[in-house]
Parts: sequence; structure tokens; C-alpha cells
Amino acid sequence: MENRLKKVYISYKHDENYNGAMEAIKRGLEKNGIYYSIDVQDIKYRDDIVAYEKEIGSADKVIMFITATYLKSIDCMFEMTEIFKNEDVKNRVFPVVDLQPIPRNRNGLKEIKDFWLKQKVNASVQMQTEFGCSDYVINELSKINAIIKALDEFWDYLVHINTGSFKDLLDNDAALLMEEIQRVTARKTAELDERIVSMGENQPTVIRQITQNGEKSVYVEKNIGTININ
Repeated sequence: MENRLKKVYISYKHDENYNGAMEAIKRGLEKNGIYYSIDVQDIKYRDDIVAYEKEIGSADKVIMFITATYLKSIDCMFEMTEIFKNEDVKNRVFPVVDLQPIPRNRNGLKEIKDFWLKQKVNASVQMQTEFGCSDYVINELSKINAIIKALDEFWDYLVHINTGSFKDLLDNDAALLMEEIQRVTARKTAELDERIVSMGENQPTVIRQITQNGEKSVYVEKNIGTININ
């Protein structure tokens, strides 16, 4: 858990139009001593790309750099499905959003749904018409189905969360973004410190806080500690 709290994963679409923004984020992370993982440096020769995408999905902190090209990338959107599959999106995800020219409303959702439904039809036709059965196409169709299934939840999150001004968020080496990442990390680390106390080298235990009101007795099974009576 501790190692995962220290590292921020970045889910994004390679796009030269956003090179400056990506560099600002990386500079901010490095300047603030925040460990981060990004595909260009962490996917090594002969590594499994899908395994890395799933690793992003299970991470405790993810910067989702969501652009119009991200929304139409099967790899990026598969990462999205993995992120949402692991839940607690509100606390784990730090969105950076610039959807132009796709509107961030019902019409935008329809555009993205129509795009992925068309991709599904194309993949299905290919499976039915080509000689033999392609495992690659089958796996891609499975990813597309997962994307379509997760779209409503993803778009609801995207529309209702305030991501602020794209420019302001990335100014001064993404200072505002770094502040929020550090604030959440500090809170999570404090929660761990409060819950876990070492009772020996290999035997951590969970602190249980019990509050008793009124005249009823308090019974604690298989636990030790101190009861303070005020």
C-alpha cells in the first residue's frame, strides 16, 4: 500500500498538441518529489502493455489527461474501464480535461457512444467475414464492449466533477494539480498511520475505536487496549 501511495500513474493519449502540457505535469511531479509512472519510461522492451494498462487501473493515484483523442483511443479508454472497475474514483483520480471540440454534455456522450458502437460493428463484421478466427479481433471486441458498458458512468463523472480551467491547472508546472495530489496523499498516509500500529516485526494490528453512550456495557472480543472513561 505504501509504495502505491507514493506513485502517481498517468493515463493519457500521445498527442503532440499536448506535449507542453504533459511536460508541465512531469516537471511539477519531479519538482515536488512525487514518484510517477508513465508508459514511455516504464514499459520496457518486451513488457506486456495490457498488464501495464491494468496496473494503471488498480493504482491509488491516477492523473487522467482526458482529451478528444483520448476518448477515441482504444488503449486509453481500456485504461478508463480498468480505473472505473476498481472504484473509489473520487479519491483516486485527478482529471485534467480539455475535450475540445467535443461538448461536455449529452451531445458529447452521444458522439462518443456512436463512435464506439461503430467500432463494435466494424470489429464484428471483420470477425464474421475473415477466414479463421482472429484472437486479436476477439480481444479488441471485448475491450470495445467494456468501453461501451462503462461510458455512462465515466461521462457522468466527467460532466459533474469540476476540473477547473485547463490552463490554470497546468500553469507554473501544474502547481494546482500538485497541491491537490499532495493534499490527498497526506490525508491517506495519515489515515494509514492512525489505523496501523506495529505489534512486532511481522504482526501489524488494527486499532479499533469504540464509542459507548448511555448505560449499556461495552464488550470487546479478542482484543487488548486501554479504555479511557471520562
